[in-house]
Amino acid sequence: MSKRSLKGLGWDHPRGFACLEATAQAFNKLRPDIDISWDARSLRDFGEAPIEPLARQYDLIIIDHPFSGQARASGCLVDLSALMPETVAAVQADSVGLSAHSYAYDGGVWALPTDAAAQVAAYRPDLLRHYGLDVPRTHDEVLRLARSLRKMGAWIAVPSGPTDAICQVLSYAANLGDPVGTVDGIFTSRETLLMVLDLLDELTRMAHPRSTSQNPIAAYEAMAGSDEIAYVPLLFGYSNYARQEGRPVVQAADFAGPGSNPVRGALLGGAGCAISTCCSDLEAARDYLAWLHGRDVMSGLYFEAGGQPGSRAAWTSESVNARTNGFFADTLATLEMASLRPRFSGFVSFMEAAGLKMNAYLKGECSRQNILDGLLDGYAGAWDGQFIAYSINELSTQRST
Repeated sequence: MSKRSLKGLGWDHPRGFACLEATAQAFNKLRPDIDISWDARSLRDFGEAPIEPLARQYDLIIIDHPFSGQARASGCLVDLSALMPETVAAVQADSVGLSAHSYAYDGGVWALPTDAAAQVAAYRPDLLRHYGLDVPRTHDEVLRLARSLRKMGAWIAVPSGPTDAICQVLSYAANLGDPVGTVDGIFTSRETLLMVLDLLDELTRMAHPRSTSQNPIAAYEAMAGSDEIAYVPLLFGYSNYARQEGRPVVQAADFAGPGSNPVRGALLGGAGCAISTCCSDLEAARDYLAWLHGRDVMSGLYFEAGGQPGSRAAWTSESVNARTNGFFADTLATLEMASLRPRFSGFVSFMEAAGLKMNAYLKGECSRQNILDGLLDGYAGAWDGQFIAYSINELSTQRST
């Protein structure tokens, strides 16, 4: 029997790598003719590094949904709606919130929602019980909790490393009813952005001093590794920390925003599995993706190996929730009302620059006028630039045919 090999790229966390390795091994037992190996990259590279070079090296790539515009413009990923329409339809019917829709862009579907997440709240239930405090359900309750914890010698944290600092801006703008990118070329209104900056200024003043250097994983590790931090109002959800053994459990709760609906608008995260147009065996890749994204695998092996499934069947499963202290059920409402990041081809580069600037602002290294101009003007420039890049790409394609 001749071997057929596929090489994939995930990201460096059990949620983004170990679960994929486990499924590759299980699939090989079902299909001994197909070998799949997975490499891992950093969380930062998952969210910001260009996908075109990776598509020349890998058959399968785990991507973030804002890369959908780059995929369409560059032609580096396969349109799955053409390659496997029945699987796409089944996965979309079983997805959580906008998870599946997030990879559908400009007439194509550029990945399947392997993993689903959004910015939610996290807390140490044992610490809140110890202090006699409840999980906040509104932003005002978040502020009261933060003040109460400080009086007792504990903290909230607001992980706002560069990527997360700008993601928080997007979540709060959407919760206030003025999502980023609703109008072409407009980040959000200046008035909304000012309100968001006021909110983040206040939270940052109350937060643990290390917050501006943390990403979500660092914040979860800090919560599980000591008793300093009892609550985080906004970070991407990781079910892994709600099911760990040997360390304190970190549970999850719905987003508690300042808007009229506190749960609305938290930023959608997650990850999708895409197929490179340089894939060495499209049939093998198609068969693996169809199997991987089935409800039984998502709720079973993929979850058990540390994954955070993109399947609604998994999110509503009694057994999955029992093993995660209710993580999925307790944050499902936030996932259902989560907001998408823009996906045009220049957005990822804008996010990287905007995150650095927003992080500098929260550290007191950038003026309010500077951050206002940087976000509003930078977004408009990125939007305009996509059309220049797209036109050049189209011209190049026409010349090569």
